[in-house]
Amino acid sequence: MGFLSTIIVVDDVLKSRTLYEGILGCKVTDDFGIYNVGFEGGLALYKKTLFRELAGDIEIKPAANDFVLYFEVAAITVLEKEIEDAGFAFIHKVREQPWGQNVFRFYDYDNHIIEIAEAMPGVIKRMYDKGMTVTDIAKKTGYTEDKVMQRLTEAARSVS
Repeated sequence: MGFLSTIIVVDDVLKSRTLYEGILGCKVTDDFGIYNVGFEGGLALYKKTLFRELAGDIEIKPAANDFVLYFEVAAITVLEKEIEDAGFAFIHKVREQPWGQNVFRFYDYDNHIIEIAEAMPGVIKRMYDKGMTVTDIAKKTGYTEDKVMQRLTEAARSVS
């Protein structure tokens, strides 16, 4: 046995796809039309009425605020603007976390929390470019110095 997928229950699969596929860039692996869609990485959307039927008419509680879908992106401010222009409700705009990563959070159409963060190689490169030492970056981020060096290498590769 092994973990395969995270399923979120939504009112309208097609509408939700405009966010997950169209804006966040998730790639579809399985498409069952208006009832269910699966994406690379294991995220899946289930239509609420279908899920209720399959699960035995259980209550679906929106906006529980105890579950977060996490995405990383290189150009966080560009995506933040696109989310804002699409009219989603923000929990907060871009802010720096204690470990130096910029993050924003918002609700999707069904009030699931979506967290968008800078990819860590870019965070580490930004810190390094501002003059922080590898040791200081390791202390700030919680990574080992070897991991900081690995992330700097990844960041350099993504630029070239």
